[in-house]
Amino acid sequence: MMMDLGGGRFAFYAKRYSPRKASIRLRVLEPMAALRDAGLRIARYPRLRRAPAYDAVVISKAFGRGAMKVARAAAAAQSSLIFDICDNRFANNRCQRSARHGMRTNHLLCRADLVTVPTERMGQLLIQSVPDISDRVRVVPDMLDDMSAKGARRLPLLDRWRLGQLERFHARHGGALHCVWFGNNMPGVAGLCQLRDSVAELERFAARHPVTLTIISNKPALYRTASAEWGIPHHYLPWSLASFSRALRAHRVAIIPVPRNDYTLGKSINRPATAMMAGLGVIADSIESYEELRPYIVLDDWQGGLARYAFGWEGEQERLAAGRAHLDRHYGRDRIAQRWTEVLREAEARRIAQA
Repeated sequence: MMMDLGGGRFAFYAKRYSPRKASIRLRVLEPMAALRDAGLRIARYPRLRRAPAYDAVVISKAFGRGAMKVARAAAAAQSSLIFDICDNRFANNRCQRSARHGMRTNHLLCRADLVTVPTERMGQLLIQSVPDISDRVRVVPDMLDDMSAKGARRLPLLDRWRLGQLERFHARHGGALHCVWFGNNMPGVAGLCQLRDSVAELERFAARHPVTLTIISNKPALYRTASAEWGIPHHYLPWSLASFSRALRAHRVAIIPVPRNDYTLGKSINRPATAMMAGLGVIADSIESYEELRPYIVLDDWQGGLARYAFGWEGEQERLAAGRAHLDRHYGRDRIAQRWTEVLREAEARRIAQA
């Protein structure tokens, strides 16, 4: 799939480029790779005093002084500026440095020629905060994690040992409905601290059918605190990029409780999509972005969903396969590359018009 952008040169800037962060993988590294495959001249923004001129620069996952320097350099080079922002803006606004962070973020929002967001709702929240950007917000969904490719790699010894522990945990509870929760923790907003109600649903269902719960996270202390009073068998698995897809596929159901607040309402479909692409069923609280997945997963019906996946798993396969096809059609690699290309083309056209 080749996309002609008139020989334009484009760059992404992020504070860090670690693939261990899902947002970096899905909004920076994987889109860059897909755009290169599509024939674009795309690069990481160089950490040099004098960077080459680009037709457009995308600042993604960066809100600090480095991002401000890149924005100034882009302006001096007459490059179009695209500010790619996610729901972390609202989470970060809750910390002690929120005033300084908010000023930088608002400055970048106002300076950018285009603002990209993963969901329509995220765009609405941004416009409520900064009305002046209402005509410059564009939706570019997250790219999907390639769960199958990652699962084919040979694992480090430590990951193999940890997966062996998980396998032995499941074997001790043979016949149970094996559920999993995965994600980050945002104190008071989302994460392990919000699992109490969903665990209560699992405990209630356990009266009908055995249930286990695995937590995949990098917060063992929070897990120990949160799980101290859980009444179902549970297991902790440290998150690892190398083993994550295999760990997910060892389960049948991903549980995704979503408290409703300004951080979560703008979230993308990344978490249910990741679970679905790994072959799992999903039970989640509904938010706006999840509604398109309602035909394929379970929203807001925890007891009914647990029963469907425990007692009717074979009957769910056609539904889940249709869901994966939907995700690939609307959020697959080519589709997201096409959407980024459209945004870059628009940014380049703005640069030419302003020259």
